[in-house]
Parts: sequence; structure tokens; C-alpha cells
Amino acid sequence: MRRRPSLRSRIRNGTLLLVLLAVGLGAYALPRVYRLGGAIRETLYRNYISIRAAQHMHAALHRLQVAELEGNAAQTLPGARREFMHWIRIEDHDFTEPGESKLARDIKDRGQRLFAEIAAAPAGARHDEEFAELHARLDELVAMNEAAMFRADSRAMKLGKRLTYEFGAGLIGLLIAGAAVSYGLGLTLSRPLTELAERLRGVSQRKSQVRLGPQPLEELDTVAREFNQMAERLEQYEKLNVERLLYEKSKIEAIIEGLEDGIVLIDSEGLVTHINEVAAIIMGVEPAEALGSQFDDLSSNHPHYLRIRDALHQLRRAEAEPQRVEVQLHVRGRDHSYVLKPVALRQADGTALGTLLILQDVTYLRDQDRARANLVATLSHELRTPLTSLALAGELLYREKDRLTPKQCELVRTIVEECTRMKQLADNLLNLARGTPASIALQRERLDLGRIADEVCDRFAIQSREKSVTLEKRIEQVPEILGDPVKLSWVLSNLIGNALRYTPSGGRIQVAAHRADGAVRLEVEDSGPGIPPELRAHIFERFAQYGDGAQRGSAGLGLAIVKDIVEAHGGRIFLESAADHGCHFIVELPAVPEA
Repeated sequence: MRRRPSLRSRIRNGTLLLVLLAVGLGAYALPRVYRLGGAIRETLYRNYISIRAAQHMHAALHRLQVAELEGNAAQTLPGARREFMHWIRIEDHDFTEPGESKLARDIKDRGQRLFAEIAAAPAGARHDEEFAELHARLDELVAMNEAAMFRADSRAMKLGKRLTYEFGAGLIGLLIAGAAVSYGLGLTLSRPLTELAERLRGVSQRKSQVRLGPQPLEELDTVAREFNQMAERLEQYEKLNVERLLYEKSKIEAIIEGLEDGIVLIDSEGLVTHINEVAAIIMGVEPAEALGSQFDDLSSNHPHYLRIRDALHQLRRAEAEPQRVEVQLHVRGRDHSYVLKPVALRQADGTALGTLLILQDVTYLRDQDRARANLVATLSHELRTPLTSLALAGELLYREKDRLTPKQCELVRTIVEECTRMKQLADNLLNLARGTPASIALQRERLDLGRIADEVCDRFAIQSREKSVTLEKRIEQVPEILGDPVKLSWVLSNLIGNALRYTPSGGRIQVAAHRADGAVRLEVEDSGPGIPPELRAHIFERFAQYGDGAQRGSAGLGLAIVKDIVEAHGGRIFLESAADHGCHFIVELPAVPEA
């Protein structure tokens, strides 16, 4: 098999051809340019020397002629003669033009005669005519060399123009040869590369059996072989990849179908690309009819689908995050609670892929909430009877206070106050269980929150000492507020009780009351373990528990009731807590404006 020429050899041969042409052109032109420049430079230099020698001889004669007019020619003569003879000797060795040697000998003879006559002449003698003739002969010498210089310049211009034409012709020939080589290489490369581009386009369009034929150059033939192997591997890989994708798709669909929650996958154009059986049952639609249709325009008038569609529209218009809504639907013979949550699907660069609509069944949780609320309502109702009896007994004892010691009177009064507070707490629990926290009744009066904080701290003094916990008070003079003293006392008691529950032995609890921008701020801070960040947002919800409190009988209602009472007073309560050390609850209540 005949070996194909390589691209490297083509480029090398073309380059060598251009180099040889360039070297030949240079070998022809450069010596001629050099010889021309040398000859012109030598001629011009020798003409310049002759002109300069004539100018110096002019100068020597002028000095001598001026000295003769001034009467001191004898003193100037030796120097003028030496200078004149020096430059005439230089001229004797620098003849370049015909007749220049004869003219130089005549100038030399005239000069020697003039110098001899001036040396022999008496003082005051004049030789103006001889000086004029000698100057005229020097002018002829200058004119002869200047004419030679002009002729040399004309010859140089003619030779330069000729060399320019010759070099230009050679350069044009070199360019033509280079263009021919480039065109040949380009033509050799462009056709195979165009074919390669078309085959690559066929690969991108998933055409089968995309192959390249034999190529004119060895390198291109190697590329063609590699391309054919790559195309074959791609076809095999695509076949395997399709099978893998189909397997993964079926696996994902099986996982989605196995979920107990309803799942609807909507692409970026709003088309339903997948819906599991649970979602189809919840919305009352047929999966086959829903696939490929706009979710907002499914061919169904089922009330469940219409409610879910309207709820999704409301979530899209809402700006709050996270976006979710709970809907009540009657499915499979009973009422169900579903949390509707759309999840935006995006690529790594943020490009939207669509929406994953989740219908999470929270019926079991809501059943538990209702059962727990019923239990709390029952317990609260049952507590009222013994509390009423206990309070009545306390009041009867208090009426006999004249027969009791001061210590006994104080204990009976405390029993009566605590029974009243517990009875109101039972009422609040009952209202909370009924879902009516806003119905808390307040008996508003002007009161000093600092005094209430001081009294509540005194009630917990014994408990804190028994647990070896330091209870500190930082109660300042604060403005009066309008509020219910019993319920606000219960708020502070709950916060201090929680702090005592979670603060270990040797810890510290600090209770503070101070003025804060038209409000009164009440703070309870402890050195307990703190509340994890994931629970802080839910700490004021009903039945919320954290830490070990649930293991010691906490029902998770205290802070929910505290929040309701504070908000009923027009205030707010919030938490500042680090994950590993302590809680800091802050209650702010509006102060009574000063007159």
C-alpha cells in the first residue's frame, strides 16, 4: 500500500521552497546593493576630500593676502605655505576625475611661484593678480569635484531604481509562490475538515453509522480512524446510557409510586411530567390524562383538583418563605389533612427545571393534636372542681384569721392566692384546648411590674435554695403599665419555673426589670443548657418540648400560654439563646404614657 504524504512533509517542502526563493533573491540583490553603495560612498568621499582640500588652500591664500595688505606677509608666509602644501599633497593622492591631475599640478606650480615671489619681494609689494588667478584655479577644482558628485548621485539613483524593480519583481514572485503553496495546503486541509465537521454534526444530531473515508494526508487519515472509533464507542455508550436511563427512570418512578404522599412533577413550561397514584387519587384525576397536560388546565372539574390548583396559585403569589398551605379534603371515606408544598427544582447554575408538588398527608398528626387538646380540655375541666373546693376552704380559714398566728395567716393567704391563680390557669388551658387563645380575659389596672417581679422572685427563693441555684434580682424603677396582675404574675412564674427546671445545681438565674423606649422590659436569663437552633422557631407553639423537660412531666403548654397572655397585653416575648449555654427570655410591655 502506497504511503500517503504527511501534512508535515507538505508544509516542510513548501517552506523550503519559499526559503530557497528568498535566499536566491537575497543572493542576487544584496551583493549588488553592497557594491553600489561602496562605490558611491568611495567616490563621494574622495570628491569631498578634494573639495575640502581646495577650501583649505583658499583659506591659506586668503590669510596670506590679508597679511600682505597689512604689511606683515613675511610673518604669515611660512604658516600659509605649510598649510597650502599639506592640502595640495592630499589632493595629489585623491584624483578621481579626468584632468584633475593636470589642474592640481598647475595649482601647485602657481602656488610655489607665488610663495617665492612674496618671499623675495620688498615690503609693501602686492600680488593681487596672482592671488586671483590661483583662487580661480581652486574654484575650478571645486567645481570639477562637485560636478563629479552630482554625476555619482545620478548614477546611484539609476542603479537604485533598477535594483528596486528587480527586487520588487523577485518579491512578487516569492509572494505568488507562497500563495500557491498556502492555497494548495488549504485546499488539502479544508475538504477533509469540512467532511469532519459534517460528520460531527451528524453525531450531535444522533445520526447512526457516521463514518469518515480514506484521507489524502497521513495525519488526517489518523484523525479519521480515531473519529470512526470514537463514533463507534459513542453509539455503544449511547445504547448503554439509554438503557441505564430507562432503568433509573423506572426505579425513580417505583420509588415515587411507593411513597404515601402525593407527588406531581411539573416542568418549567407547566406540563405534568409525572404523577403518582396517590396524587391522582387525592386530586381525582386520571394519570394518563394528566401526563403531558398543563397542570393549570387539566380536563377535570373535581373539587379536590380545583382546591389544590387554587391553593398553588395563592402560594405562587405569596412572598413569604417557606411556602406551604394545609388543605382539608374528604378522601377514601374520611376527612384528611394535606400539606401542599411546591419545591422549585433548579440546575447548578440556577436555571429553573420545574416544580415538585408534594401533598403530604398530616391527618395522623392532626388527629394527635385533637386528641391532646381534648385531653387538656378534660383535665382542665376536671381540675376546676377540686380547685374551687380548695379555694373555698382557704377562704373559710382566712375568715378565722383572728384565731391564727401571723405565720399561719400568711400561709393561708398564699394558699388562697395560688388557688385563684391555678383556677385561672385551668380556664386558660381550657380556652387554649378549644383553639381560642385570643379569648383570654384581662382585668386591667395600673400596676408596677417591678413590684410584681420582686414578689414572684420571693416565692421561688426557697426552691432555688433547695436546688443550690442563685436567684439574682436587678429590678429598677420602671413606669406603670396597664395589665392583669394575676396573669402577669403567672407569666413571670412560668419563666422562672422553666429556668429552675433546666438550670443545673450551682447555676444562676437572673431576673431584671427596666425601662426601654416607652415600654417596660422584663428579662429572665439562666445558665442552663440552652435551646438548639432548630427548636427556637417552635418554642412558643403548643405542646412544644425541648431538653429533658418532657421527661419530668412538662406538657409543652406553658410558653404558649405565656405568649398568649403577653400578646393580649399588647406586648411581645422573644428568645435570645446560644446553643450551648443558657436561655434569655425577654418580655416587652407598653408603659402607661406619662401625663
